[in-house]
Amino acid sequence: MTGSRSVISSDDRRAGTPVAEALWITGRDRRPVFGSAVLACAVALLVGGGIVAGAFAASWGLFLEARRAAELAIEYEDSYVAYADQWDSLVMVALCVFPLLLLVAMVLIAWLLTAQAVTVAHVRERAGEGTDPAPGALTLSALWRRCRPHLGAAFRVQLLTLVCALVPALAGLLVLVLLELEMVPGVVWPTYHDPATVQFILVGRILPVVIWALGLVLLARFSLATAARVADNSSAMAAMRRSWTLTRTARQYTTGIFLLSLVAVAVAFMVLKWLGTYVAHWAGLLMLATTGDNVWVTGVLVIITPVAVALVFLPLALVPMGILLACLRERLDGGMEEDRAPSSAPVG
Repeated sequence: MTGSRSVISSDDRRAGTPVAEALWITGRDRRPVFGSAVLACAVALLVGGGIVAGAFAASWGLFLEARRAAELAIEYEDSYVAYADQWDSLVMVALCVFPLLLLVAMVLIAWLLTAQAVTVAHVRERAGEGTDPAPGALTLSALWRRCRPHLGAAFRVQLLTLVCALVPALAGLLVLVLLELEMVPGVVWPTYHDPATVQFILVGRILPVVIWALGLVLLARFSLATAARVADNSSAMAAMRRSWTLTRTARQYTTGIFLLSLVAVAVAFMVLKWLGTYVAHWAGLLMLATTGDNVWVTGVLVIITPVAVALVFLPLALVPMGILLACLRERLDGGMEEDRAPSSAPVG
């Protein structure tokens, strides 16, 4: 009787929305869900912080040169532009650091989405066995063992998704560049004396937004690929195709849930960034004290610290999204199986 009640309660939960089921799993299996997030936060802090610290070390001489140039300009009462002679070198350092940080982000996203898909699969397996999964039944070490075979393919899924997202992103930027270079006939970039024309509003404002919106829809169509990889143990390309197939019959539903998740993550990012300003304040004071009031390096540190703090703790907001996407894949996959069942049944 106890097993029957567990199965019935599991079926009742599956009858609800994916959002409700994701919230239930997130709350009940807190240890593997947020344990994976804490692990991602620690890696982001150590590896990402190490990369940024290395960038500061490589740029230290440039910051000292910027300080000396500013002091000389003040002494001789000359005009001065901050980082004028060091700007190109600083940009080169940033161009070297950004791909490394992007690589770390892709690895962590692959880990988080895989971990949440494994957690949802664990809950489903226990429900299928007629037992209600107890909280903490899936330890972090067991979660790692189950995730490890999928991480390589999950990373390739993130890489393919990034490539697909770059196409509309760069296309929208290309429209703006062509307008800036005055290469679009009949469309002129507005100035202080010439307001924006209807043609510019359509081509220079609405068209890029539409292109970027299509990019978000594309991301939504591929958002279930990692969960599909965990469920089917398929290749990265097959998981991408499976995600596209699953979302074909529920484009608006999938896009709506995906955008809702993105909005929640964006709100969490803004809150974390706001909290990071307090960290930036004390970090700036510490940097001033240790560098002899070098405002040039301190200013850069104060600017990037709030974003860095938000990115380090963002996995805590991403794990509910991963659970939601895994639940959505289960729902859509189950719906497709139910649709195929009547056609495969024998005709009496």
